[in-house]
Amino acid sequence: MSNNLIIRLNGSNSLQTSLEGVKINKIVSSISPLNFVKLLKKADNKVNPRTAKVNSITKSIQETLESSPELFWLKSKGILLSTEFCSILERNRVEISLSNLEFEGIMDGGHNTFAIATFIIEKLFKKTIKNWDDCKSFWEENYDEIIKKIEERKDDFKFSIPIEIIAPNEEDGSLEDFYDFIAEICSARNNNVQLSETAKGNQVGYYETLKQLLDSKFDVIWKAGDTGKIKSEDVISLSTLPLIFLSNNNILPKELKSLNKISLYSQKSRCVDFYNSLMEHPDICRQVNGKFILENSYVESALGMTEDILRFFDNMYIEFPNLYHNASPGKFGRITAVKHNVKSKVPFFSTLEEADYQYSYGFFYPIISGLTNLMELDQEKKIVKWRINPLKLDLSKLDLTQYVNIIKLVNFDPQKIGKGDVFYKESEAVFEKIS
Repeated sequence: MSNNLIIRLNGSNSLQTSLEGVKINKIVSSISPLNFVKLLKKADNKVNPRTAKVNSITKSIQETLESSPELFWLKSKGILLSTEFCSILERNRVEISLSNLEFEGIMDGGHNTFAIATFIIEKLFKKTIKNWDDCKSFWEENYDEIIKKIEERKDDFKFSIPIEIIAPNEEDGSLEDFYDFIAEICSARNNNVQLSETAKGNQVGYYETLKQLLDSKFDVIWKAGDTGKIKSEDVISLSTLPLIFLSNNNILPKELKSLNKISLYSQKSRCVDFYNSLMEHPDICRQVNGKFILENSYVESALGMTEDILRFFDNMYIEFPNLYHNASPGKFGRITAVKHNVKSKVPFFSTLEEADYQYSYGFFYPIISGLTNLMELDQEKKIVKWRINPLKLDLSKLDLTQYVNIIKLVNFDPQKIGKGDVFYKESEAVFEKIS
C-alpha cells in the first residue's frame, strides 16, 4: 500500500526555496484537526530524536486546546514534517510521501502531535493515553471511527495546527542534500529542550552496531522519551572499556583524546563523548545519507564484547559481597554504605537472580575495568577478543585480598574506591594473574 498522503492546508501551499542554494524546500502553513487525523494515520516520529509522553509540556498544550483553542495557532510551533516527495496540488493541497521512516515523518513537534492526538482521543472516546506507541496503536485500530466522529463534531475542535513541511527540490542531487542534512536540521530544531549527547548520537547512527550486537533482552533507552530499564549512557560507558584497550595498544586514531578508566564510573558523559568522537572519525565510520556506518573490524569486535561485560557486571553485583567475605574476616553487610537484608535486582537485568545486599557499584567498578587484562589482539583478523571470557571465570577464585585491604584504608567509601587509581591498578593485577 502506498504511503503517499494528500492533505489540505489552511493557507498557502507555495514552496519557499533556500537563498543559500541548499536543495531543500519548505512550506509553512497550518492544517485543520481533520487533516491532522489523516496525517497521523501515516506519519510517525522515528526520525525525531525524542519520543513524546505525558508530561507538563503536553498537559499545558492540552489546556490551551481546551480553554483557548483560537490561540493555539499563535502560541504553538506546531509540527515540522520531513518528506522525500512533496507535490503541490490545486485547492491548497499537497501530496507527500511517508514511507522511509528513517528520514520521513515528524522531525519536531512530537509533543504537540502527541498532545493533540490524545486530546482528540479523550474528547471522542473518553480514553486516556499515556505514551506515543499506545497512541499510534489506538489511531491505527480506530482510524475510521476517529474520522467519522471528528467530522460529526467539528464544532468541538476549532483550532488550527501550524505545520512546516521540508522536502528536497527537483534539482539533481537534492535527495542527497536532504539525506545529508536532515539529522542536523532535526537536532537543531529539537534544541528548545536540551537533547542529550546519546540522543543526538542515536539520531545519526553511532549506536546502530552496538544495538545490533546486544541481545534484545537488554531493555536500553536509546531515544529520549522512550521507555526502558537501562540508561543508554550506562551501556555506552561500559562499551568503551575494550575501546580503551584498543587505544592503549595504538589501534585507534592517534588524534583522539584518551579516556581514563575512572571515567567509566565517575564521568559517563566523557565516555559518551569519547565514543561519539570515535564514530565521527573517517577511519572508523563512513557517512551515508547523514548516518554513520561502522567500517572498522577492531572497533566492531570491541563493541561485540559489551554484552559479556554487562553480564559480568551483573554477576559481580551478586558475587562481590561473597568475594569480600573470602578476602576478609569482616562482614560486608556491616559497612555503613551497604544495606543488608534487602534484596536488589542486578543493574542490567541479565538474570532474575537478586543480590543479597543493596550497595554502590563504586565498590567493584575498578574490578570491571580490570577486564582489559583478559583481552588480546588478533592482528591477523584485525579484531580484539577475550584471552579468557570473564563469564567463564570461577569468581570465587579471584584473589581480592589486597583490593579489600585498600578498601579498609579509605574507610569503606565507595566514592573513593570508584575514583581511586590504586584500585584500578590492583584490579588489573588481579586479572593479570589469571591464565
